[in-house]
Amino acid sequence: MADVLTVALAVGLLSIAAWIGCGIVSAVIARRRGASAYSWVALGFLLGPVGLFLVLKVLAHACPACSAPVLRAVRQCPNCGDDIPRLEYNPVGPFWTYRRDW
Repeated sequence: MADVLTVALAVGLLSIAAWIGCGIVSAVIARRRGASAYSWVALGFLLGPVGLFLVLKVLAHACPACSAPVLRAVRQCPNCGDDIPRLEYNPVGPFWTYRRDW
């Protein structure tokens, strides 16, 4: 019985560590792509691997000037400093984004 509890505790601690790791990694990636690290660390902690998927695939596009990866809501490229124009295709759906200055 003690062995089962030890294994369950180890699995639980590893799961929590992986979830926290997803939050930290998603915040670091979002910060490199020009977004706020604070909001993405919270989203990463709440969503775990889903938050990491969002920052890597769903909310990402490239800067037209330097082709650096940026998030959709970013107004200025963190790599080259150029303004990012409005997206040609900005879908309406569960992952759509907008900028209030459009």
